[in-house]
Amino acid sequence: MIYLKTHFLWMFLLANGLYAQGESSYPELSAKGRSIQEIIPLGWQLLSEARGDLNGDGLEDVAFAIQSPILETIVYSDGYESDTLQTKPRVLGIYFGNRKGNFKKVLQSNTFIINRSTPAMDEPFKGLQILPRGELQINFYIWPCRDCTTWSSYEYKFYYQNKAFELVEFEQVDSQRVSGEETTYSIEFRTRTMAIHTTDSDEEEPENQIIKFELLQLQSIKSLKKPFQWVFQNLHI
Repeated sequence: MIYLKTHFLWMFLLANGLYAQGESSYPELSAKGRSIQEIIPLGWQLLSEARGDLNGDGLEDVAFAIQSPILETIVYSDGYESDTLQTKPRVLGIYFGNRKGNFKKVLQSNTFIINRSTPAMDEPFKGLQILPRGELQINFYIWPCRDCTTWSSYEYKFYYQNKAFELVEFEQVDSQRVSGEETTYSIEFRTRTMAIHTTDSDEEEPENQIIKFELLQLQSIKSLKKPFQWVFQNLHI
């Protein structure tokens, strides 16, 4: 039986369900461009950029996360106290390169690159990269507050197949400051296997568990829409 310490994430998920966000004007990214500078809207900040071959045609593709110059003020409430939080809208863009030197848009997501959702929360987005085998890796880190004793890191790996960026691997690492315990959940969706590895500071023998599961269809960036909304094997993915 899997026991998941969900207190790492409850503040983030609760806040996402409760705060009232003002209406944002997300631009429609250009359908194509000769450079990333042509594609990114005027005034928007580049948060992370990765280049590599995403579709196996031997040509350079590009993926990036950008942030609006416009501040949004969010009214935050967790049921006990209220506060305000300022964030800037974010966009994920993925473009395939062609032999003429142009980039053609394949995907735009206005929801997958998350912001802080509570005033005390650390920056959750930790960048993206294109791996040698063509996977798009996106990393997040959830530390609800500076005084909190638990935090988690998240690694998503997407592979372009079936005309979509499908989630093929996921890893979550939960860490405890006081006990020193660390639990890693590694899911390989192509082989339908999850490995759980737990260690602690007392140097006891690590606990390892392998779980096989059934899954009819892989999730994608589009179907997930946003991190941590899909509950799978007791994990928020």
